[in-house]
Amino acid sequence: MEKIKKGYGKGWLLIIYAFLAYFTATAVGSAMNAASGTLAELHGWNAAVLTSLISAGSLANIVAAFVLGKLSVKYSAKKLSLICFAIYAVVMIGLGVTGNFVIFAVCLILANGISSGIGYQLSPVLISRWFPKRKGVVMGIATMGIPLCSGVATMIYQAGYGSMGSLGGFLPFIVIAVIAAVMLVVFLADNPADRGYVPDNGAVIEGAEEEKGINKESIWTTKKLLTTPQVWIHGVTLGIQLLFASGLMVQLFPRLLEIGIDPGQAGMMMLASGLLALPGSYICGLIDSKIGARKAACTTYIFGVAAMVLNLTGTMVGVWASLVMIGMVVGGAANWPASLCIEEFGDSFANGYGVIQPIIQIVGAIGPAFFAAFYGITGSYRIPYICGAVLMVIGFIAFVGLAKAGFVREEEARR
Repeated sequence: MEKIKKGYGKGWLLIIYAFLAYFTATAVGSAMNAASGTLAELHGWNAAVLTSLISAGSLANIVAAFVLGKLSVKYSAKKLSLICFAIYAVVMIGLGVTGNFVIFAVCLILANGISSGIGYQLSPVLISRWFPKRKGVVMGIATMGIPLCSGVATMIYQAGYGSMGSLGGFLPFIVIAVIAAVMLVVFLADNPADRGYVPDNGAVIEGAEEEKGINKESIWTTKKLLTTPQVWIHGVTLGIQLLFASGLMVQLFPRLLEIGIDPGQAGMMMLASGLLALPGSYICGLIDSKIGARKAACTTYIFGVAAMVLNLTGTMVGVWASLVMIGMVVGGAANWPASLCIEEFGDSFANGYGVIQPIIQIVGAIGPAFFAAFYGITGSYRIPYICGAVLMVIGFIAFVGLAKAGFVREEEARR
């Protein structure tokens, strides 16, 4: 579908920024895997309650996605991001210095929501303007920040805490956010032309239409989006991928223990699953660039089913192969929403993505509870994995059969 004729030029600055933005979006929840026990011991808090705050943070993600999605239609995504970075730095410092549980909880929830907005909601708006036609590989590279952070955040926190105490655990993540913010201020702009950059670095993409810029008179108001069935169909069916990915990762470690793998090896396999999502994100971007986001999104359902079947064999070969498939699922679930919205909505991307992404996150938030519910009923992780495979089959059928390509143009043509 895409024929790349030039490199990314100055666009690499945006790609690196977006990578750091997605890394930042993942930092809070990933760091809390280690911080909950450490801070519980330090302050005399309950570790289980601290961990549960991550779920509350997921609700903040949904709110932030909707609010920032709407604001990005009218206001500068760059300025909104810088405001979010400032708030993020303040509340992250709060996490490190406060001994008050209520203040800590508020800071954690705000940090989770704000950082999610920076990565998942605002950086794709910039990508849609700098790379409207080559978004596939660009999103594939940028979203590699998610699994990388998941894999190393615990070690970063522990190293920082060991060297500088409570604040030190969160300080490296603040530094990374500051670096991203400086890049945004110095090198990037909402309009790439303001930095002397031609969208897509002037690459000619066969079969792609000429971009018209930002549509200030879009018909896609919030009301219009919420009353369009296809918006809900796309949100729910793509949300199933996130539900599967988020719920699966929570249950993966105990599943490995259940089939007889010792805790040390299971921990290494968990790290491997996160690192395998790095090439998974990039490969998903390449697939997108070759066949388009809509067809590429179908592969994630297939990888999900394959991952469950291979894991259920209980063999080491099958389990390791399932980790590769899981890496593809995690990479794809992060890529397709933005990439598909760029294809469908074009110059109304911020409008459409600002509603579809929150729907996806609402569905995705059910993931841990979905897998946990079946485990609670059966007492085994085998049945939840079977149910996960069935869910992905249903999602695939619904996406292929109900999610209609070109629905945006059809609606606009009726105007």
